[in-house]
Amino acid sequence: MNRFIVIVCFFIGLLLLASLLWLKRTGNLSTHSLNIDQQLSENVAEATSTNIEGANSQIIDRTFPRKQFQPKTDWSDKTMDFNGTQLSYKFGEGNPSEVALLPEHYLPRKGSEGMPYLTAKTEYLLKAFLSDKNLPQLLNKCVNYLNDNMAAQNPDIPVNQMVSVLDNKDVDIENYLIIDKETGRKMINPKSDYRMNDFLNTLNNPLSRSPIAIECFELNRMQDFEELQRKFHVLGREYTHTGKVMPE
Repeated sequence: MNRFIVIVCFFIGLLLLASLLWLKRTGNLSTHSLNIDQQLSENVAEATSTNIEGANSQIIDRTFPRKQFQPKTDWSDKTMDFNGTQLSYKFGEGNPSEVALLPEHYLPRKGSEGMPYLTAKTEYLLKAFLSDKNLPQLLNKCVNYLNDNMAAQNPDIPVNQMVSVLDNKDVDIENYLIIDKETGRKMINPKSDYRMNDFLNTLNNPLSRSPIAIECFELNRMQDFEELQRKFHVLGREYTHTGKVMPE
């Protein structure tokens, strides 16, 4: 009888020991599971944060850097060695006599076209255009407006790889009025002139029913815009000598 009781107690002890071991293992698994879940949560939160930051950076990258324009209208005196001769250049005096052309050389005649040639009058017309009080306002509003549209219409091109419609150098008379090293004569910088012409034509395309200038410069400023465009066209005609015919 005593032996039977001993055997029963032995089996009960084994059962209790097995139960304790099982409970301990279950607790370890639960803790491990909690650790895994916590780690996963942290990884997801980090990935989400990274994606949000990436999205925000893409949004920022689509914003074209703001341009602030202030045209420069002072052209300093210059000297240049041309074929062994020291030439002097002053604003508003046309070209040095050593390289200057006579009117019959650049004005159109019947049956022949004129040629671009910078006269003293052309210089003052350029200065008048760049000095117009409305030009900085037009540039600040409409260049930035066109740049933003360009960035929005080309989402696959990074903004830092795009070229602004105009830059400050395009309205700096030192860059706009240059000296041709091959002829020794003053000339209009064709790159700046082309960019300005393209800018103004974009704002007021004759084929467009609603000029873009109205959107960026506002309707009540169209008279100011048209005056700027008129000055630019007068400058172009004077420089290229279109519309003038040399008398026989």
